[in-house]
Amino acid sequence: MKKLLAMLLALVMVLSFAACGNDEPVVDEPVDEPVDEPVDEPVEETPIHVEHEDWSDEVKKAINDFVDTYGGTENAYVVFDFDNTTSIFDVEEQLAVYQLQVMAFAFTPEEISDILFTEIGDHDEDRTDLGYGNGSYADWVADITAAYTYLYETYGPFTAAGLDEAAQAEIQADAQWLEFATKMRAMYDLVYDAESPAVAYPWVLYWFTGMTEQEVYDLAAASHTYYGAVETSEVTWETAGEGTKVGPVSYTWTSGTGVSENLQELYRVLDENGIDVWVCSASAIDPIRAAVDVYGLHDYVTGVIAMARTLDEEGKYVNSYDYETGYGWLIEDGEWVKDDVALGAQTQGVGKVQAINAVIYPRYGVGPLAGFMDSTGDYNFCTEYANLKLVINFNRASRKVTDGGGVIAELAVYQRDTLGYDLASANAAGDTYYVLQGRDEYGLRGLRNSDKTMRYGKDEELLFRNEDNEAQLQYMIDNAMTTEDIINTFAVKTAADAENNVLGFKYGFVSEYAGYHNIE
Repeated sequence: MKKLLAMLLALVMVLSFAACGNDEPVVDEPVDEPVDEPVDEPVEETPIHVEHEDWSDEVKKAINDFVDTYGGTENAYVVFDFDNTTSIFDVEEQLAVYQLQVMAFAFTPEEISDILFTEIGDHDEDRTDLGYGNGSYADWVADITAAYTYLYETYGPFTAAGLDEAAQAEIQADAQWLEFATKMRAMYDLVYDAESPAVAYPWVLYWFTGMTEQEVYDLAAASHTYYGAVETSEVTWETAGEGTKVGPVSYTWTSGTGVSENLQELYRVLDENGIDVWVCSASAIDPIRAAVDVYGLHDYVTGVIAMARTLDEEGKYVNSYDYETGYGWLIEDGEWVKDDVALGAQTQGVGKVQAINAVIYPRYGVGPLAGFMDSTGDYNFCTEYANLKLVINFNRASRKVTDGGGVIAELAVYQRDTLGYDLASANAAGDTYYVLQGRDEYGLRGLRNSDKTMRYGKDEELLFRNEDNEAQLQYMIDNAMTTEDIINTFAVKTAADAENNVLGFKYGFVSEYAGYHNIE
């Protein structure tokens, strides 16, 4: 029976193989179990730091602590002044000289008088104490107009593009060019001293009357390129003044400007750490855009707000300040794009705060995390925002106690040496941390590993302008003042004999001050 069953089983197996048409046994293939791919753990990026050796030790540490602490945080942005902060020396003032040298003007002799009288009028004809020579505003304008008329008729007409090198050499050999250039440039300082920054800063920009935005940009780019490669020197222009109303005038100006590698590095480090970079300047908007491009900052800047002049229907500048449709510019996808939010203010002094509040603040909902400054014109925006963690003051060592740059320089030394602050301890105490960066104004100009500055024409480094700065700092020490007390006390103009004067000499620089950290 067992044999029969075995035979039947064998027969069934043979028939089964035949039916399958396969003489190989069917074997179930093993099924691969799914294998989880290894997942890379997120790598925490190391913040990018500034590395140049010619940063002040305190400033380098402050910057690197700042990007470590605040880099990539929500709504993080900073605001830079440009002239004498981002740049060493003033690019707008250098442009004024360059414009005179190449005779880049787009107005006729019949128009120059109205342009130069803008916002100062032809009043005070008997006033003879304006400085830089004798005479009233009317006398100055008469002399400049007469010289320009002669030059225009002899070598013109002039255009926004200016003269070529051969024509420049020819016109500058004429004594009437020196009469025109010297008095034109000196009148800018005269208006500043006799009036106010609010009058003088726009006044020099009216020299661009008749030009388009692109023409001003191109002119400025040429100036920045030329003077960025020039070593610092002092140049004096003198006029004979024969037969003129004002008489002989002498004017000395500083030649050379530019942006150091340190500032290029700083802009890049901030941007690459996720912090937006804005510029707020009291120079004209087109020359600052040109400076951002010429000096290698374009890739790191979010936007620029600066002084705005009115454009006519043909897109040419006229001699008036534009409070209503004067816009900043943004860099989007690598290209300049004009913003559509009006500045509503001159971008100097308290006007910088007003412009930041109008254009920048609403984009983020908070004030800037850091400010970069050198002077009174920057004092408001570098003290009023409660969100400010860090301010770097670029030391010109020429700022008196009657200038915001002088007071902040003293405060930076006080916070370091008396309060013992660094970024973390200052911020923990609710204070902005103020640090002071020295510079070297000789040669092609740069920063120094010091809080002291080598001013051009001096043979030793300087921390402050004079003994009044030292006395003001000592008062801070003797009275154990807080940062808030210092900023609020020494901002407002105070006469030497004022009842509330705590020093016995004149100090302060603004008529009104809203207060430290008053803007949330």
